[in-house]
Formats: sequence, C-alpha cells, structure tokens
Amino acid sequence: MVKYMAYKLAAIDIDGTLLTDDYRITEKNKKALRAAEEEGVQIVLCSGRAPVSVLPILEEIGIHGYFICHNGAVTTHSKTKEILQENGFSMQSLRGVVEYCRRENIHMDFCTAFDMYTESMEREDVQRMYAKYLAQPKLIQDMLTVEDKLVKFTLFGTDEQLNKAYDEFAAMNLPVRTLRSGPSYIDIIDKATSKGAALSNLAEYLNISLADTIAIGNYYNDLDMITMAGIGVAVANAPEDVKEKADLIVASNNESGVAEALQRLVFGMKNCV
Repeated sequence: MVKYMAYKLAAIDIDGTLLTDDYRITEKNKKALRAAEEEGVQIVLCSGRAPVSVLPILEEIGIHGYFICHNGAVTTHSKTKEILQENGFSMQSLRGVVEYCRRENIHMDFCTAFDMYTESMEREDVQRMYAKYLAQPKLIQDMLTVEDKLVKFTLFGTDEQLNKAYDEFAAMNLPVRTLRSGPSYIDIIDKATSKGAALSNLAEYLNISLADTIAIGNYYNDLDMITMAGIGVAVANAPEDVKEKADLIVASNNESGVAEALQRLVFGMKNCV
C-alpha cells in the first residue's frame, strides 16, 4: 500500500506526464505544484527537452530551482544557469548514425548544454515539431564537423523508421546509450546518463535521501527514475510495461495525474487541489 509521508523532492517528467496531449498544463496541476513547493517539496522537472524548452514551463507554473534536461545529461538551475552536471560525447562517435539518417531521410538534431543545432528546417513536419517544444535550433551545414561536446543527439521520424533505426544502431555497437524517448523520437546520450542517475546525483547534492523522493513519468526514458525514487509513479497513459514498474498509477496526463499523485503522496488528507 502506498502511504503518505514527508517527501522532500518530486521529479516530474514533462511531455506525456505534466503536459496534456495538446501541450498545456492544467490549472489543477499548476495549483498542486505550487502548493507542494510551499509545503517544502523541491519540484524538479525532469525532461528530454533542452533548457530553452523547460524554462517557459517553470515560468508558467511560477516556480524556480534545479531541473534535469536532455534525459539526464544536464542538471542546471533556472535562475543562476549553474550547471551542476553535464555528461557528453563526441560527434565523431556517431558518424555511422549520421550517415545512416542521411540515407534514410530521418531528421536529426543535437544539443550542447544550452544550444540546439540541426542541418535542415525545410520539412513542414519538422517545423511543427519544433514549434510544439518552443525550440529554435541553429542551422549548421555539416554536423560531422562539430568538435564541441554533445549532451544529446535526437532522431525524429515515423515509428517504422525509428524501430528499424534502433535495431541498426544496436548492431553498430555504439559507445553511447540509445533510447526511445517517445513514439517519434530516439535520443542518444552518454552511456552513464539517465534521468535516474541525474535524480540520484541531485538528491545527493541537496542532501536528500532517495527514499524521500517521488518520480512521476510516462515513458521508457522515465523508467530509471521511476524505479530509483522512493516511490515511482506512472500516469495512466503510460505503456503497460512502464506501469508495471511503478509503485502507484494515477490519472492520465490529460486528467491532471500529477496533481493526483501530489495530493495522495504529499498532502494526504489535506486537500490542495
């Protein structure tokens, strides 16, 4: 049985968890997040997004503090922009991936800690995708010439394209971690990187026991933090094999599941929403 207790940190995924399918934050979720922060719970958004796409959400909610982005590769602070953690890899380690995507017409972008780059923005589906995430990548002629450290490399395509690509990359024996971060995305990150590892590192830095943390998510890239936190929560729209790993299932992203989780775990009998 899941019990109310004095949790100190809540790590919350954004897309498919905090946001509705049309990329809104419900008023119920906003109220619950602000109330939890007032109760002394550190709210940590934990996303595959880049910082530029996370900061407006924090502003809309009306909270500030540390957040985890790029699927755990970077932990930073919304006010100071201090980088607490940054895990990366080189573009040259992905030469085979880039060449494969060019052949298969799969859109690619990559991120450094605070910036995003891509080779093309001509496709309408690509433009719509970036607009949804409030992202404005910088254009670069040939990404294989980049020497800066990358924190995330992303593929955008159809489910069929990405299923095939995922299997192809597995055969390449890449020195990085490849994960499905959504039906239309593959993210490539440093092998030691995950939302769970970033949550563990941040909790240690803040002197918070993992037993005193909550993690709320909806997809496979959330599994590490769902299983690592003191209590792992999945929203109802998560795939079944993600829900099986969670300690608690709450309402879907469209039905303010985050607010339900906080109501049950942080506020107990007190009504916050």
